[in-house]
Amino acid sequence: MNEIKELSQELINKISAGEVIERPSSVVKELVENSIDAKSSIIDIHIRNGGKTEIRVSDNGVGINSKDVKLAFKRHATSKLSDHNLLKISTLGFRGEALSSIASISRMKIYTSISDIADGKSFEVNSGLIGELKPSPRKIGTTIEVNELFYSTPARLKFLKTENYETLLIKQCIQKLALSNPDIEFNFYSNEKKIISSLASKNLNFNKKLEHRIVSLFGSEFFKNLIWFNEKIDCYNFFGFIGLPTFHHSNSAKQFTFVNKRPIHDRYLYNSIKAAYKDFLSYDRFPQVVLFINSPLEDVDINVHPTKNEVRFKNMQNLRSLLIRSIKKGLESAGHKSSTINTLKTLDTINKNNLNFMTKKVDDPFLSNNYFNKENSTNLTEEICQDYPLGLAKSQFHETYIISQTKNGIVIIDQHAAHERIVYEKLKKNYNQNNLETQILLIPEIIEVISEELDILLNHRDFLARYSLLIEKFSNESIIVREVPLILINCNISLLMKDIISDLIEIGDSQILETNINKICSSMACHGSIRAGRQMYQDEMNKLLREMESTPYSGQCNHGRPTYIELNLNQIESLFGRK
Repeated sequence: MNEIKELSQELINKISAGEVIERPSSVVKELVENSIDAKSSIIDIHIRNGGKTEIRVSDNGVGINSKDVKLAFKRHATSKLSDHNLLKISTLGFRGEALSSIASISRMKIYTSISDIADGKSFEVNSGLIGELKPSPRKIGTTIEVNELFYSTPARLKFLKTENYETLLIKQCIQKLALSNPDIEFNFYSNEKKIISSLASKNLNFNKKLEHRIVSLFGSEFFKNLIWFNEKIDCYNFFGFIGLPTFHHSNSAKQFTFVNKRPIHDRYLYNSIKAAYKDFLSYDRFPQVVLFINSPLEDVDINVHPTKNEVRFKNMQNLRSLLIRSIKKGLESAGHKSSTINTLKTLDTINKNNLNFMTKKVDDPFLSNNYFNKENSTNLTEEICQDYPLGLAKSQFHETYIISQTKNGIVIIDQHAAHERIVYEKLKKNYNQNNLETQILLIPEIIEVISEELDILLNHRDFLARYSLLIEKFSNESIIVREVPLILINCNISLLMKDIISDLIEIGDSQILETNINKICSSMACHGSIRAGRQMYQDEMNKLLREMESTPYSGQCNHGRPTYIELNLNQIESLFGRK
């Protein structure tokens, strides 16, 4: 074996830099966090070549005292931590590793002042070697320039991606920090082109400040599809904006999570968010959220990774349970609201394909031509102007979709998807309250099954009875269904039982069956809802609309698809060139 030797300080710094500084976005993160900790109100970030050639972060914070400037670049030197507060850290930085790590793998310059222009100082650091302090007039604050990143560790440089990709990562990093600090103005330039310009909000209300910041970063259309929520439970405060279930993404890139204002990337929290939306989203889609968690400092450990992107909670299971409950409560407040994205997609499709919707007249006096005479026009207006967000049903087309007229436009409803959510929510509510109404079948239904399916059904007979599905063994290859929930009386019972058998097989262990009741309810709701292809009369359609308005989560079906699309008059008139 080779002789054991103590590593040089230079090599130690480079190894440490490899843990803290993964790529240019890591440098930006560390420098901007220092600017935030320095109580800056304006932070400017400039990069060239995706940050590989140059990164410059300038702020108007408190600056660094000239006697401390050189010390700031020593490893584990920090002004943010004492010997006694490792478990109560309130600043973003605290380890004292970032500046020394960056300096060891780049050419670095620093300009800083703590009072007036004449007090300014500057010096250079090349590959960890600190130069002499020089006078350098500047206003209060600090500017740090990082040039030729990884020039002393060229192997790391080879692993970086394209300029556009590295720029995107830096942009995403700045977006996260800007979201958690809406009081600070952020300006981001790439090759002198402004990418982000987000002014600080003057509003005193935090949710209004956050709204202003979200709109400036992602646009008003993004914000329109979010719901404000604010829940205080036990020692936690969960708040922020959560996306409507029909406003989802192909990955978790639009999930912004913060713990005590610190941006974090934590798979346990992401899984908790996904679990809160489990009832509303397809498994391969991800909700879009801007979520804040305030926790007692001593209940969260942020010293688990050099990049400070991960945290650990004292009681993760408790936090997960409370978070899921809070998000679901927030989603419930949205009622029947659905994403505006579907409206934009609809308009785009109509414009591209010049579509004409062919409607089928419904045989109902309300829709007859003589209703719309002068005598009844006031009547109609008064009805429409009632507080009906989904309007009044006007017609049905392809015996699947309903068109309703609202005060400001029209709504197109998928009758099966909408009724499926209504039935689903009723089943869940009545199941949880042990209040399912039953209907004894006049002619019991006999259903053929194989022996394995028969065993599964008989083993779960008591469980199914809680759903008001009363079954008995009829033969070695069949069961008999004697009672069903009243809400499912018109469904195809044979097909329903086949689907329930499939659900029971998939869930498997009877001990976890209770945690999967939503899956059973979903299958039952699908069979108990109005089918596509069924003609509906006026009173049925309006009854469906009123039930949607009073049913939580009715903006999407059980599988995450939208139940309706809304077009306002301005959008419709634009389609016809009237505006």
